[in-house]
Amino acid sequence: MNYPFPKKTIIIPILLLIPMWIIFLFQINGYETEGCYGVIPRTFVGLKGILFSPLFHSGWKHILSNTFPLAFLSFLALLLYDRLAYYVIFFGWIISGILLWIIGNPPFLDDHVSCHIGASTIVYLLASFIFFSGVIRKERGLMAVSLIIIVLYGGMIWGMVPQEILPQLKSEVGNNSISWEGHLSGFITGAFFAYLFRKIGPQKDTPKWDQENYYDPREEQLWNTYLEQERQKSEYLDSLTDEELNYLDNELKNSSKS
Repeated sequence: MNYPFPKKTIIIPILLLIPMWIIFLFQINGYETEGCYGVIPRTFVGLKGILFSPLFHSGWKHILSNTFPLAFLSFLALLLYDRLAYYVIFFGWIISGILLWIIGNPPFLDDHVSCHIGASTIVYLLASFIFFSGVIRKERGLMAVSLIIIVLYGGMIWGMVPQEILPQLKSEVGNNSISWEGHLSGFITGAFFAYLFRKIGPQKDTPKWDQENYYDPREEQLWNTYLEQERQKSEYLDSLTDEELNYLDNELKNSSKS
């Protein structure tokens, strides 16, 4: 059976969503987890959230708002960047979690730390990686995808603004405020990977004559033919007398006037 897309572009997004939804269904059916499995910034107990925070959500609105972007963006990443997407998702999951653990609830804005959960960190990671990869690589197809990301998810930029700075942007997801630090951590990590892996995967097509060690025997043959014609022309002109040259010059002038 032929598939319009590689199987992994469907399987991997599903594998990302399955544990997230299993945990959520357990939660809404009364199987409450003890303590916080999210990132609690700058605390030892909050380190486990680096691995588990993207799998936990606070309510239906929270998990649905992450499900569709996560499925779509992971599909795009795998379709465009193949195996490179595996590294971005795996290491981006870890690094964005570590960054969130460091910068979450900054003391100059919050006088307490909170539990950060949700897969939006991974959503921002993938959106940032896909967007900046297309811009950095300057490949037309990838840049077109970057434009699509701006159109679809351009509003995500406000999700990285601290609610304490712009309280009118405050939005509730379940009982928890949006974690702008998680969004910012994913965004920074995605941009970092886009630059780090800029020379891996699809690249802008380089004209063959600009490629290193480029050689085409047909072009060399044409060049040699041109040089030979120029040599014969020069020899012919040198063999002409002054009267013959003046005659040719007059003929050229007359033909140009007519």
